[in-house]
Amino acid sequence: MRGQTQNIFIYGELSRYPLKITRLSRVIKYWFKVISCPKEKYVKCVYTMMLNDLESYPEKKSWARSVKTLLESLGFNHVWLNQGVVNVEVFLSFFKQRLKDHYCQGWNNELENSSRARMYRLFGNFVYQPYLDLIQVEKFRVALTRFRVSAHRLAVESGRWHKPDKIPYNERKCQLCNCLEDEFHFLLGCPLNSEIRKLYIKGYYWKHPNMVKFIELLKSENEKTQRMLAIFIYKGFEKRNSVYYLN
Repeated sequence: MRGQTQNIFIYGELSRYPLKITRLSRVIKYWFKVISCPKEKYVKCVYTMMLNDLESYPEKKSWARSVKTLLESLGFNHVWLNQGVVNVEVFLSFFKQRLKDHYCQGWNNELENSSRARMYRLFGNFVYQPYLDLIQVEKFRVALTRFRVSAHRLAVESGRWHKPDKIPYNERKCQLCNCLEDEFHFLLGCPLNSEIRKLYIKGYYWKHPNMVKFIELLKSENEKTQRMLAIFIYKGFEKRNSVYYLN
């Protein structure tokens, strides 16, 4: 992947959560361990001091204040006020799921507000993508992944990195067709790929193409469709590179 590929795309394709969720879950797990310690334990004495400081100086930074803020931010203020729960294991499971739910909500919001996600938001979702297992040939699998997460050299992306100034979005055109060279154009429209398109993509998609068919193709869970799509993208990129960069 390109270094500029956004993390939200990668997390979405793999349905993976950031390590922060595990870290915060462990913080709360340790907090339960601390509050259950006998009061004569050194760690419990230090914690009690932090609680006293928190009451006298609410804005003073401390580990206890961070725990309090974390619990309150997720709607668990009552757990902090009670300084514990009846069943720790059940709560920890519920707490971790709450963290995941909040992350997914933030993931969707970031996707909606990202200019990089114009295309990805049409077909991307926070689900492990089956093609990652179905497509065994690495070069084809990588080509499909790069296409989906916009880690490619189509003008719609390369124009973003043009120096000294990026090319305006509407001017990032295909050198052959003089129209916007985005993923839709590459996949279903550009005549440069017309021959291989007939070989690897069903006519239903490229005859009278539209955005609905484009999304349907990218979301297809059919194993053969996914494999043929990956091969087409790989060969299409190769052909484009040979025409644009090697001649």
